[in-house]
Amino acid sequence: MMKAGLSFYLAKRYLMAKWSLMSTLSILMISFGVITLITVLSIMNGFHSTFKKKILETNTYHLMVQQPYGGDSDINNIKAILSKNKEIISVVPYYDGEGIIKSRWVTRGIIIKAFPSDVLSLDEGFRREIKVTDGVFDLSGDDNIVLGEELAIEAGTRIGDYIPVLTFKGDDISLAKPTFKLFRVTGLFKTGYWEYDKNMAYISLDAAYTLFGVTEADLDIGVKVDNIYKVDRILSWIRDTLGEDLYVITWMDINRPLFEALQNEKVGIGFVVMLIIVSGAFNVIGSLVMTVMDKKKEIGILRAIGARPTLITQIFVIDGLYIGLIGTLIGVFVGFFLTINIEAIFNFFEAIVNGLRDIVYNLFLMPFGVHMPKDFEILSDSIYYLEGVPVEIHFKDVLVISILAVLISVIAAYYPAKKASMTKPVETIRYE
Repeated sequence: MMKAGLSFYLAKRYLMAKWSLMSTLSILMISFGVITLITVLSIMNGFHSTFKKKILETNTYHLMVQQPYGGDSDINNIKAILSKNKEIISVVPYYDGEGIIKSRWVTRGIIIKAFPSDVLSLDEGFRREIKVTDGVFDLSGDDNIVLGEELAIEAGTRIGDYIPVLTFKGDDISLAKPTFKLFRVTGLFKTGYWEYDKNMAYISLDAAYTLFGVTEADLDIGVKVDNIYKVDRILSWIRDTLGEDLYVITWMDINRPLFEALQNEKVGIGFVVMLIIVSGAFNVIGSLVMTVMDKKKEIGILRAIGARPTLITQIFVIDGLYIGLIGTLIGVFVGFFLTINIEAIFNFFEAIVNGLRDIVYNLFLMPFGVHMPKDFEILSDSIYYLEGVPVEIHFKDVLVISILAVLISVIAAYYPAKKASMTKPVETIRYE
């Protein structure tokens, strides 16, 4: 215990007595790496969480229950049984189909999703995430259709316009019969995911029965639960309760490649940013090598009075630990501050850039009749469909970042510490 206390005491004395520019740079580099990692990963977590929520709430479900082909299952009975589970928050029958729309401007294929006319009251998550930008989300009429905003812009349709939809009835495309129906546009929606807003339309189940020639036996059932990460437990319960005849899949099965790609992206960016901390570790090595050279005489005296090489090694490894801890603590606090206030920081930076643009335009460009450039936006609403910057701090990420930053500093300190422990006391005292 006494030896450990001596190691910490001497490490602190040596570090403070020879506080160099290199030590300051070491701490700053480690702090900057931690700040960058916390901020970047928190914004990525926010984007991924928002992206995942948009997909699960507006296009897919947490669990999809598909009736067996040609079966005689009673969909109302299935809904009643599922609704008894307290972990299930919504049960919605739906049908996915495809069709072709034609307008004066475009003829193209679309995805058609059919819901009960009261889907907004049945599915709170869908109602919360979907945004009606024009008109109303009204599926009560057999000829009502709600289009994605980007799809409506491309087709050149407005609220109240009629748009023809062509589909094919039958499972065998060679024998399928074309079906034509005229729909009235009652609303435009925005999900926050461009692919959906560009390609998707909603109609009622009653309209789907006519348009696709399907019945209740052809419908799937969308299930949402209170905790999406416990769907496997609900999946087992559904199979035990309703039997193995029903085909049940989870959101992880459907979206696995996409969400794995997002996770790999996070890991890749985290690894690249971690190199900043590694570069700080080289400064730790340089700082401690300079300390060892400056304290060579003191190290020789310690060795002469009986200090073991392990004690000398401990002293300088602890110096590396101090540098890593100080840098990490500064990085965590500043990283939290920047992350929490990132939107205000972005707004401030945008204001500066746009202010400089206005000055340059008024002084140099306007006299020549050049058009005013667009406002600079770090995250454009038209591209990302966001209201504010999504931020989500995961304390697990912060803990891993902090441990790695301190560990890298300690590892970096080992080389100069080992070099110090190999000091020969007689030669050192003689020449120093």
